[in-house]
Amino acid sequence: MILLIISQINKIIWFQYSSTGCLTCHKTPILKMNDSTYILGSLHYNNNRLRIMLMGIKVKTGITVEWYKAWLSNPDLNLDVSTLTKINDTLIAVGGGHGGCGNNQSCSFFGLFNLKTQNFVWAKYLSSKAIVNSIAYDGNSLVLAVQGYDANSQGAIIKTDLNGNVIWAKQTSFGCSYNDNYIIIPESNGYVVMGIGWWCSNWQPVIYRISLDGSSATLIKGISNNYRAYNLIKDGDGNYVLIGFYEPDGGAYLSKIGPSGNVIYSKRYTANNGFRFYNITLDLDGNYLLSGVTKIGSTDYPIAAKINKSDGSVIWARRWSGAPADQAHNQAKGIIPVKPGKILVSGYLGTSVDNHNGFIVILDSIDCMTSFQVNVNDFALSNWSPSISLSNYSGISNLTLTPYNFSISQTASCSVVPISDNEYKSCNYIIYGSKGFIAIKSENEVNLKIFSISGYKVKEVNIKEGKIKINPGIYIVQIGKDKVKIIVK
Repeated sequence: MILLIISQINKIIWFQYSSTGCLTCHKTPILKMNDSTYILGSLHYNNNRLRIMLMGIKVKTGITVEWYKAWLSNPDLNLDVSTLTKINDTLIAVGGGHGGCGNNQSCSFFGLFNLKTQNFVWAKYLSSKAIVNSIAYDGNSLVLAVQGYDANSQGAIIKTDLNGNVIWAKQTSFGCSYNDNYIIIPESNGYVVMGIGWWCSNWQPVIYRISLDGSSATLIKGISNNYRAYNLIKDGDGNYVLIGFYEPDGGAYLSKIGPSGNVIYSKRYTANNGFRFYNITLDLDGNYLLSGVTKIGSTDYPIAAKINKSDGSVIWARRWSGAPADQAHNQAKGIIPVKPGKILVSGYLGTSVDNHNGFIVILDSIDCMTSFQVNVNDFALSNWSPSISLSNYSGISNLTLTPYNFSISQTASCSVVPISDNEYKSCNYIIYGSKGFIAIKSENEVNLKIFSISGYKVKEVNIKEGKIKINPGIYIVQIGKDKVKIIVK
C-alpha cells in the first residue's frame, strides 16, 4: 500500500498492491528532479520474488502519480530499490538489493535509468550476497557503497564510469564478522564512507575516507557503542551528522562529528514507547530533517522531526495516523524538503515489523498530523580504532531488466473535501451550516474562528462538538490552517 497526503486539499489515499518483506530492512528513497517532479523507489512482489519498482510523482498543491513500473530480472533475483542519485535532468543512478537472499547467491544491482524512456539504459548485479546501499556521483563516475549479506560476503566500494565499466572495486574489512558499507559522500580528496562492523562485540559505526583511486583508506571516526547507524550526511558547515538507533532501549541517536573526527555533540532521543531515526537530510534553512518511527502501545507511527543543527535540540516532531486497521506497523524512511515548511516523506506500511504490505508517501500537512514530545539527553561516544583493510573485489555481471505493468487500487481515507456550500468533512472533523447555526463534531477540541465574507472576525471559540448560533449569511470558518466557506440560512 502507498499512502499519499495531499496537503492543500488535505487528502490521504491508500494505494494497494502486492508487496512483502521486513519493514526495517528496506528503504524507500525519494529523489528530487526539479521543483515539482520527484522519483520514489520501492519494490513489487511478483512470482515469489521482490522486483525493482519506481514511481514518478508531481508535487504542486498536492501529489499526482504520473507513472509507476516494476521490472523482472535475468538472472531472476530478489531486488528492491535502496538508493537513487541524480546524474542530470534525464538520467538517474539506481541501486539496491535484498538482505534475505535465500538460496540466491546474488541479490543486488545497480544501473542507469532514463526518465524519458522510463527504462534502464544498462544494469549490473554483484555475484556475492550484497546490497547496494548508496551511490554517489562525483561529476564523472559512480561510486557504490555495498553492504555484505553474511560473513562470506563482505562490504565493498566500487567505482564505475557512466556505462557501468568498473574503474576499481575494493572489498573492505574492519576486522569484524560482518563489515558493511552504508553511505558514501564524494569529496575533492576522496570518498567519505559510513560503515558498520557487525558483531565485533556490538553494532559499531565507522566513518572513513577512501582515496580517489581506491588504493588507501583513512579512519575518521570509529564508535564502539551499540549504535545501529542508518545514515550519514555532510552538513552546510562541513561536519558529518550520523543518525541511527539501538533496538533494546528504544532510543534514537544523532551525533555531529567534525572533519577530523572530533565529536561536536551527540544526543539520544526518546519518545512514547519507542523511537527510531532512519534517514536525515538538510532542510532549506540548514537544520536537520529526520524520518523514522515511534511506538505508542502496540502501534508504530511514521514520524518526521526537525533538529536544530547548533545544539541537537528538537524544533518539532510529528507523527501521522490514518492507516487501515490491519496496518499497525508503519515506518517513515525517505525524507526531503519541498519548500519552506513543507516536506515529503516516504516509508512502509505493515501488519508486523517483519512484514510490510506496500509503502507510504506523506506530503506534510496540518491535517492528520499530531505533534508529540521528544526527550533529549547527551550520549557519550566511546572510541574505536579499527584497522581498515582493502582487497580487490570481482564478480560484476550484466543484468537484463524487463519492465511490466501492474495494478494499484486507490482508497481515500482522509480528506477535506467540499460536499456542498454548507458542509465540509476531514478525517478529524465535520462542520456544516444549518438554519441559524454552524455545527461541528471533532475528534479533539479545536480553535474555531468565524469570519464574515469581508474578513471581519465574528466569533472565536474552542470547541469539540456543538452548535454555534449565528445570523444567516455567508461565512469563512477557520480551523488551524483550514479555511472553508459555510452558508447559514
